[in-house]
Amino acid sequence: MRGLLTPLRRAWQQLREAPALRGRSRDEYEFQPGYLEIVERPPAPWARGTALLLILSILLALGWAILGFLDIHASAAGRLMVSSYTKVIQAHEAGEVRAIHVRDGQRVKAGDVLVALNPIGIDAELSELRAQLAFKRLELARARALLTPDPLGSYQAPDGLDAEQLAAAREQLASTWKEIRANLDSLNAEIAINQASQQARNSEIAALGKLASNVRRRLDARRAMAAEQLMPRVELLEQEKEQLEVERSLAQQHAELQVLKAQAQNRREQRDSFLARTQREQHDLLNRSHQDVAVLEQQLIRGRDRQRLQTLLAPVDGVVQQLAVHTLGGAVQSAQQLLVIVPEGAELDAEVMVLNKDVGFVRAGQPVEIKVDAFPYTRYGTLRGTVEHVSGDAIKDEQLGLVFPTRIRLERAAIAAGQGWMPLQAGMSVTGEIRTGERRVINYLLSPIREYQSEALRER
Repeated sequence: MRGLLTPLRRAWQQLREAPALRGRSRDEYEFQPGYLEIVERPPAPWARGTALLLILSILLALGWAILGFLDIHASAAGRLMVSSYTKVIQAHEAGEVRAIHVRDGQRVKAGDVLVALNPIGIDAELSELRAQLAFKRLELARARALLTPDPLGSYQAPDGLDAEQLAAAREQLASTWKEIRANLDSLNAEIAINQASQQARNSEIAALGKLASNVRRRLDARRAMAAEQLMPRVELLEQEKEQLEVERSLAQQHAELQVLKAQAQNRREQRDSFLARTQREQHDLLNRSHQDVAVLEQQLIRGRDRQRLQTLLAPVDGVVQQLAVHTLGGAVQSAQQLLVIVPEGAELDAEVMVLNKDVGFVRAGQPVEIKVDAFPYTRYGTLRGTVEHVSGDAIKDEQLGLVFPTRIRLERAAIAAGQGWMPLQAGMSVTGEIRTGERRVINYLLSPIREYQSEALRER
């Protein structure tokens, strides 16, 4: 410690003796020997002052580096956009431009017609669907009527038919019902003829039964006479032959009667089968018509929706921008962007893309300084804002890689320029400086050394 204080004491002693030596002139020092000139000449005051100033500056800089703080900012590029997003108007399907009702920069109200398109083939498709639907409804009404006892009296034609169509529908129903009645009448007539034949056979059987009884009594009498030798044997045999013929005829009539009964049963079964088959066919037609009508009605609704969607309406109040169609009759493709509507009165926000290396330190509520590229910040200053939302997932950017969209709420949507305020517009490119924290200056200065220290002696 004493060795360190000795030079300071000598310097202090020289400072005390310096006033006694200041009376000498410059020439006196120059005529002295070189050693004495160096020892006795007092040091220049500006050199000492400069040294003291440098030492003081270094001490102040070191103190500021230890005690001072620097803000940490995450820089992210982006653009201005309305808080409710711009509304992109697209064509729902391919078609041609029928009418253009707006121009760039025009203000529109919600519900105003923007562009009218003419979809290719939609009118013909709707006409075909209407015709098919009318036909299926006629089938449905006809099947429903044919399932009643009086189809012609209970027939109810669907709405929307003209007189000619109604007459044709009734004529077709009458023709179908006439065919059904003709088949039933034919079967009933065959059954009636069969019943008449059965009655004739029953009458014949009754007559033959009486004849057989008569022949049997006569044969018994002749047998008694033949037993007493009162008549020849030949006559007895002739009488037995007559009995056999009568019995054979009676058996034949019974057999034919059974055939007629079987035929009658078959005709009745055919009639019942025809009625059941006809009812089943009409029920099947009724069910199919119900399904077809429901399907066609849905297709017609979709077709009308397609036709309605060809008239593009403004979804919100706003200003038309980026109108892409200008030619009547021009073709547009499905999902083609036709124009953009910037909502009127909506607040401007900034959407910036935070880099992957910074997103871990960005939080909602952090202050932001926004530099608008259209107004150099060195001349017009910056805007203040606050982080409102940080996306929970990254998106791919061709130049920056994976980035996180971040929404920033602006304090005002204008910037001071000259004597007034210049309003900002959606789409302007900006750079957001998000204040993520602070650190000491000494840490900032030593960070390269720490990085070098952490990576040293680890290379191959």
